[in-house]
Amino acid sequence: MIQDLSASLIGIVEGIARYRLIFLFATCTGLGALGAWFIAGIAFREHLLDIPNERSSHTVPTPRGGGVGILAAFLLAGLTLRIPTTFLFAGFLVSAVSLYGDYLRISVGIRLFFQALAALMVLFPLLPRLSIQYVSQLGSNPLLFLLLLLVFFLFLIGTANFYNFMDGIDGIAGFSGVIAFGLMGVYVLNRGPQDDLQMPFSFLSVCIALACLGYLPFNMFRAKVFMGDVGSILLGFVFAGHVIILATDLLEIVCLAALLFPFYVDELTTMVVRLWNGENLLQSHRGHLYQLLANQFGIPHWKIALFYGTAQLLIGSVALIAYPYGAGAVLIYLTLCFIGFTVLTAHVRKRVAIGKGAGSL
Repeated sequence: MIQDLSASLIGIVEGIARYRLIFLFATCTGLGALGAWFIAGIAFREHLLDIPNERSSHTVPTPRGGGVGILAAFLLAGLTLRIPTTFLFAGFLVSAVSLYGDYLRISVGIRLFFQALAALMVLFPLLPRLSIQYVSQLGSNPLLFLLLLLVFFLFLIGTANFYNFMDGIDGIAGFSGVIAFGLMGVYVLNRGPQDDLQMPFSFLSVCIALACLGYLPFNMFRAKVFMGDVGSILLGFVFAGHVIILATDLLEIVCLAALLFPFYVDELTTMVVRLWNGENLLQSHRGHLYQLLANQFGIPHWKIALFYGTAQLLIGSVALIAYPYGAGAVLIYLTLCFIGFTVLTAHVRKRVAIGKGAGSL
């Protein structure tokens, strides 16, 4: 009997080992859903309620912090896949500080301090790898390499905050996470031989996409919970880290970053418009394209999220397809996409301005 029990246990262990990735993928999907379900239903969720105001795109008080399940999936997958501890801790740090911010207000300076610290934690262990990878591409110029490191540093912090700023309507952050991380993981896994660092990060990317997928039913239609800074800051930060680690050259960095193209362009064009109007960039607002579509045009949130996700999928996929054809093809294509998005934004803003003018008569 003992031998039979031992044989059964060995069989179970061997089965888990054989199908480890499948179990991991399923668990990450479940954690994404469980975190959202938990925050939506906990008794003390009043402390997490996002109360609507004149700058909100929602009308019903809704708990935020549903991204805790995505954080749990990130940590579990990272430990299982043996992702470097510094990367995991950096992601945990920005997410934990953001979770605290979901409960209590934290100054912008404190947030940026911890984000900068986390960015250094990601980049410092990568210095030998990055120097081997990029110094020759930069003509062995150490000053250019230092400039590239500064760009990476700002890229990590900027993407974390851009993702957070774009999480303003139901479904958009979760759906974009599914597309961006899922497409990145699938692309890199099928790109060719992977080294000891790229392989686990590719699978981690898929795990994060599945965690977003598990979270999505609680937020896409009539949101029961919001992702909160704990999820959106984490997703942006980790996305940028994946781009830096998984790219093999400067052009591929551009192509992988294009997987989040609508977020970057919406945020950048909105910043330019707000600066032109003399607005304070640190104040909350409803001036993004997706917010105008939701609030001024009354388009359902899920339709806007689907539009952004579809654009993201098409633009990102074509950018990756164009990568083998060289920098010229990629840059021309992305420039045309940028012009198209800018024209759309200008058209929408013009209609909003006309509507406001008519309303004031």
